[in-house]
Amino acid sequence: MNWSRTLFGRLALILVVSLVCAQTLTFGFVLAERGLVMREVMIAYLTADVASSVAMLDRLPADERASWIARLDRPNYRFVLAARPYSSHTTASSSPLARPVTQALSEALSESVSAIDAMQPGVELRLLLQLQDGSQLAVDLLEPRLRLSPWLLASLTGQLILIAAGCWLAVRQATRPLSELAAAARSLKPGEATPALPLTGPREVVDAAQAFNIMRQRIDEHLAERSEMLGAISHDLQTPITRMRLRADLMQDEVMRAKLHADLEQMQHLVEQGLAYARSAQAGQELEVSTDLLALLQSTVADYQDAGQPVQWLGDSQAVVRTRPKALRRVISNLIDNSIKFAGAAEVRLVRENGQPAIQVLDRGPGIPADEDAKVRQPFYRIEISRSPSTGGSGLGLAIVQRLAPLCHAQLRLLPRDGGGLCAEIRFQSMDA
Repeated sequence: MNWSRTLFGRLALILVVSLVCAQTLTFGFVLAERGLVMREVMIAYLTADVASSVAMLDRLPADERASWIARLDRPNYRFVLAARPYSSHTTASSSPLARPVTQALSEALSESVSAIDAMQPGVELRLLLQLQDGSQLAVDLLEPRLRLSPWLLASLTGQLILIAAGCWLAVRQATRPLSELAAAARSLKPGEATPALPLTGPREVVDAAQAFNIMRQRIDEHLAERSEMLGAISHDLQTPITRMRLRADLMQDEVMRAKLHADLEQMQHLVEQGLAYARSAQAGQELEVSTDLLALLQSTVADYQDAGQPVQWLGDSQAVVRTRPKALRRVISNLIDNSIKFAGAAEVRLVRENGQPAIQVLDRGPGIPADEDAKVRQPFYRIEISRSPSTGGSGLGLAIVQRLAPLCHAQLRLLPRDGGGLCAEIRFQSMDA
């Protein structure tokens, strides 16, 4: 997953970077302030210590000073006895410590103190003093080295960990409702009952969850109303069709009577398809059971063969899946009916690919163009544009299959058959029974 493309990743990155930058600036300001305080403390300590050291060296004989000079060294500075006087043309030091240190020492020693560049690595500046006997003494101030306590680094690491954890928790609290809303939207399926989103959390989250629940309820009501209306119309049409069939039987003209019977048969087929489509909305209420696909297919093909339909069983394969058998039988029957209607015959087989079973209904008809695949799955859509039931069907067969296949944990695929024709495949998502 590319975290930079998610809302969670972007918010977390913004918060973490901002807080780390703020923490770094604060740490820098603390170090700078600490350096200023340390400089002031060092100047005060240096003044008193150098003054006492110079007083001690003044009281020592000149030949003993060299043995004592090393004992007077400190971590931040050291004393150097000059073998010869420094030139008056020596470059004055540009260090920011030069002026405050020389002023403080001049006041403490009551004599003039100058500062020059030592021109030595590790030495920031050199202070030039003069002992009472005229001997020249130099004090080399070493370059300051920042020393950080281990607890300080541990504390900074702990703070960064706390910042990262707090950012993760805050962003998770902000984005989790969006993830739940997206998951609920993806799980929304017509005809299937899904639990409502819980109305918990901040007010904005509760409002969004409540609006989503209302929207889902309205969608369910609209789909139920549409299915009820289609079912009611289809059911009510059966009565006038029956009366028309009886009246047609009383006609003396046999040619006209045959034509009317043919039209009524087509109307009856359309009514039955409408009822089947309306009832498919309730297919999700059927219980899922372990189903032997081989036995189901063989019995379905046998029923067609007993009715004199040109349906052939091609191959055996053993597979047991957990599905809704009545809905699955309706799916298979619709695919077989389509093949008989458009190709005059159907062939059925059960195959297994990559461990997944698939039911295939094959024919040698005109097939379905690739650009029409999505359209033929919609209700009342037919590739044949004449709208004649005798040539194009009702347009509900594949729509019913498309609706029932997910309820059977399967997927409808319309593939071109080798050598011409169509292969309508129902591929199951899992073999678990």
